[in-house]
Amino acid sequence: MTTADSVPDLVPARMVNEFSYCPRLFYLEWVDRQFADSADTVEGRWHHRAVDEEHGAVPEPGEGDVKVATSVSLSSERLGLSARIDLIESEGEAVVPVDTKRGKTPANEEKSWEPERVQLCVQALLLREAGYRCDEGYLYYAGSRERVRVPFDDALVNRTLDVVKELRAVAAPSEIPTPLVDSPKCPRCSLVGICLPDEVNLLTERTEREPRRMLPRDNPARPVYVTEQGSYVTKVKGRLEVHKDRQPVASVRLLDVSQLCVY
Repeated sequence: MTTADSVPDLVPARMVNEFSYCPRLFYLEWVDRQFADSADTVEGRWHHRAVDEEHGAVPEPGEGDVKVATSVSLSSERLGLSARIDLIESEGEAVVPVDTKRGKTPANEEKSWEPERVQLCVQALLLREAGYRCDEGYLYYAGSRERVRVPFDDALVNRTLDVVKELRAVAAPSEIPTPLVDSPKCPRCSLVGICLPDEVNLLTERTEREPRRMLPRDNPARPVYVTEQGSYVTKVKGRLEVHKDRQPVASVRLLDVSQLCVY
């Protein structure tokens, strides 16, 4: 049984992100210690590979400028928070955290999602606690190769601290939060097969909707193998053309081809 006294003193910034996204997901990962990979989580680790290696140094405040540092770990007992910051850069007298995300820049007014902003704000709070000046940060979306500026104003700081407070209140009881109802977040969640949101909601009469059928994504693109001696391959107007002895052998759309293997 989890109690308030048994909740760890330090909450990782990533768990603040997870809680903002879905309290049940946070509980399953942090309290129940359950995890499952998906194509998204594997791709996310791939995009993080460069910033997961420790590089550079962060001098103490007032002892020099931060050039570039990756995979920097910080924690604060007073705040009850910890984080491993992907990238820290300097901007004048201030430091700037940069957090890498796998997807594309969201098409909303903030060009970002709240879970991402509060995670970045946790990093800023830890940098400030360590004595650095930190006024803004960036979210780097690998899918669109774009940086989105996030100012650390009072509204975001207060929202972040509120999320941390709510997180601890949810983590203390032994009862897992109820699933989201008919949420578009669920199908892409890596823990959907453990959480079973639609099934649980139907059985507890929180919804009358039949459970959505969760199927693994199957990329329709397939490899093309060219094995005959004397064959040659060309690309013509978005199609892959295979010829042998000047005669067409095959023609497929490029979007249907995952890879070309020539023997």
